[in-house]
Amino acid sequence: MISKKRALEILNIALKTGAEYAEIYQQEEIKRVISVNFKRVDVVSTSLIAGIGLRLIKNGKQVYGYTSDLSLKSLNNLAEQLSSSFEGEQEVFVKELNSPKKKTINEVLKPIEDVSTEVILAKLKLAEKAAYDVSEQIVNCNVAFLGDINNVTVFNSDGVVTSDLRSNVRGIVAVTSMNEKGSYGSHFEGPGAMGGYEKFEAVDLVELAKHSADMAIKKSNAPDSPSGNMTVVLGNAFGGVLFHEACGHPLEACAIATNMSKMTGKLGEKIASDVVTAVDDGTINGAWGSINYDDEGHESTKNVLIKNGVLQNYMVDRFYGKKLGLEATGSERRQSYRFLPTTRMTNTYIAAGKSKPEEVIASVKYGLYLKSFRGGSVDPSTNNFNFSCDEAYIIRDGKICELVKPVILVGFGYEILKKIDMVADDLKLAAGNCGSSSGNVYVQVGQPTLRISGITVGGSMKEGEAE
Repeated sequence: MISKKRALEILNIALKTGAEYAEIYQQEEIKRVISVNFKRVDVVSTSLIAGIGLRLIKNGKQVYGYTSDLSLKSLNNLAEQLSSSFEGEQEVFVKELNSPKKKTINEVLKPIEDVSTEVILAKLKLAEKAAYDVSEQIVNCNVAFLGDINNVTVFNSDGVVTSDLRSNVRGIVAVTSMNEKGSYGSHFEGPGAMGGYEKFEAVDLVELAKHSADMAIKKSNAPDSPSGNMTVVLGNAFGGVLFHEACGHPLEACAIATNMSKMTGKLGEKIASDVVTAVDDGTINGAWGSINYDDEGHESTKNVLIKNGVLQNYMVDRFYGKKLGLEATGSERRQSYRFLPTTRMTNTYIAAGKSKPEEVIASVKYGLYLKSFRGGSVDPSTNNFNFSCDEAYIIRDGKICELVKPVILVGFGYEILKKIDMVADDLKLAAGNCGSSSGNVYVQVGQPTLRISGITVGGSMKEGEAE
């Protein structure tokens, strides 16, 4: 990869037509994927991603280019090509680059490249067998190991050099069942963490596989779900995907600065109920979405977005932060050097409240307990969202009762925030991936158990039938 001396030369070539800012993003990433599927070894792969991205900013415009050819000629050509996007004389001269700043959130005890494929496959196959042994109704079990080591260095025209070694591992268990009537059920588990193979080693894949098989069978036999406007209780951990999509994306500076969010201009205003405090925190030790530095060289931060219902801050990057007059919050991210970076979430969650989970459940006469979600989407310009709940139960007279078929939640994020009226103290985070204009990045979602007083539920039963 390139040296500080080479980076200094490239930055000054890029700045020669008057750009006010230049940035080099250097990446070298090793990815390992090993999986078993349909009772056979499905994937065994190791890939290397290496290259450089160069970004220039001038007068509210940014240009970006990238290359995997790290020769002097290629890098100089890239800098010349991008600088030709502007006209003018050089105003910013980079005289020196600082010593690289390094910080480690989580120590890697067992690098993923040091663990043999045979060892990983043995762990996967044990889990696969455990799932099939649960019942003859299990028609497929997919178990996978995902691991990567991403070595990122940023050089920019402020003289900043940051180096961030990001190691992440994740286990995947996805089980499908079919009952005697031909109805299918499926269940997914995907724990992930920042760290080395030791984090994957600590996951009990066999128990996860047994649980997933049991849940898949129960879902295949579950009765129809209710629909209509209902009180719902969202489970902790992956229930936080609702906040991530419905409220997190609209609080990203890229949406705010372009007037593509309903949250534009609302800093200091009450946008949620008093019991809602929301945070984006990239500094959590060992968390799946944590980073030491973001992809433009800012330190990761703990950013309180909403406090007691009042909007405190947005997630802010350099480019859109300048348009908004706000300081960067360490929120600039991208999938790889091939992507222009933009504002993204890290570990985003609703903070713990004062209620007990059992109190939240007991408060509901009739409604739904939604334990886990498969994902969803949102239009930041309207704040309209929809989410698929993968595991739903009827709440009747304050007790969690029968499992029902999956449901869909629809609504507007700015309305739902005000309808959260109970928040428990059992905060938990869950690993996920988030896709946006700068590619797919690792994020964690999270929340405690919480109650929404009313939300539109799309189910397979007509409104009122369940009662």
